[in-house]
Amino acid sequence: MCGVDSLNGTQKCPLNLCCSFLGYCGTSDLYCVNADPTGLTLPCQQGYGDCQVVSPPSCNASDKTTTNGRKVAYWQSGNVRYRSCERIDPSHIHTDGLTHLNFAFASIDPTGFNITPVDPGDFALYSQFTALKSAVMQTWIAIGGFDFSDPGPTYTTWSDMISTSANRASFISSLINFMTTWGFQGVDIDWEYPAIPDRGGRPGDTQNLVSLLADMRAEFGAKYGISVTLPPDFYYLEGFDPISMECYVDFFNFMAYDLHGPWEASDLGAFVRSQSSILDIESDILPLWFDGVDPAKINLGIPYYGRGYTLSNTSCTDIGCPYSGASLPGPCTQSPGVLSLREIDEIIKEKNLTSKLIPDEIVKQISWDNQWMGYDDRDTIAMKNKWGDQHCLGGTAVWSIDFFSGGGR
Repeated sequence: MCGVDSLNGTQKCPLNLCCSFLGYCGTSDLYCVNADPTGLTLPCQQGYGDCQVVSPPSCNASDKTTTNGRKVAYWQSGNVRYRSCERIDPSHIHTDGLTHLNFAFASIDPTGFNITPVDPGDFALYSQFTALKSAVMQTWIAIGGFDFSDPGPTYTTWSDMISTSANRASFISSLINFMTTWGFQGVDIDWEYPAIPDRGGRPGDTQNLVSLLADMRAEFGAKYGISVTLPPDFYYLEGFDPISMECYVDFFNFMAYDLHGPWEASDLGAFVRSQSSILDIESDILPLWFDGVDPAKINLGIPYYGRGYTLSNTSCTDIGCPYSGASLPGPCTQSPGVLSLREIDEIIKEKNLTSKLIPDEIVKQISWDNQWMGYDDRDTIAMKNKWGDQHCLGGTAVWSIDFFSGGGR
């Protein structure tokens, strides 16, 4: 809770969100103006956050801040090991138009806080990957990822590492040596997620992460780049302090995907929802505007994969229709509920399907048999770039380019 009824009556809303009369943080009129819009008896609590709805930043779309901005893409090194077909080696990556290419992921030793490979096979890939750098594209290392903070040896490693200046110094020294040895030009911090207990986090993580970034920038100077990945769900986002981190990072990568999926069935009901609707993105990115983050430092996440469902009724094949579970796995990615854009293209050709645009969500959908798949393609990506242009965003960040870089091997 926030406001007068919070612990010691001092709890403010993270990211400067509005604290409602009832003690909850939010971004709408019910939080920022009055929880009783008719009688006006339940006003926003002053002094615990903002008390007015913040409008999104606005730019002339013709400025093309996103369309002509940064083009970041992640590459999953593990695809060369676990994918049964269409494995994308560094030599297969389509780098045209990219400004930054991130190797996903490196790990951190939980005792000495040294940078280590996720798999020993990555040693053979580092030099191949950084050899792709050019005058217009940098190659960076991304550290962490979702699995890194699963229960196991590295469950609390992020939190442990940032907890003292000595631990941070060990990490930074190892990171500089790693980037120098292998030719990386920057680092993406992908911590999922600070200050969240069931993800190995602790309350002090939020401030300690700012300290880590400050220490990194002091050691890096202008030689190496820094980015931080931000989650769309406010439950996780509130563990970050973006406005305090902003001066130390080159940019943020906002994960505007995985917004819905089969995991929500018990809480929200088993009804088809798209994973990257612009309607959800507009809502999820609002806390960054309340926080005052410069939109030019934000890259909009773009998924190069679709999320799908197995439909309960083949006569109901649109958003909102009931489903019985995740869609069937693809032949190469072999993950229920997920298809790469490459696999989606092949299904469209094989089954002679016609995709359908969901205009208000800026998402495409296809359906066949009892399967439904929502995804982004060139059309919707261009439309989302235009949306980003209208809101002054500085670029896009693709997860992940190995989902759409040709046939591979």
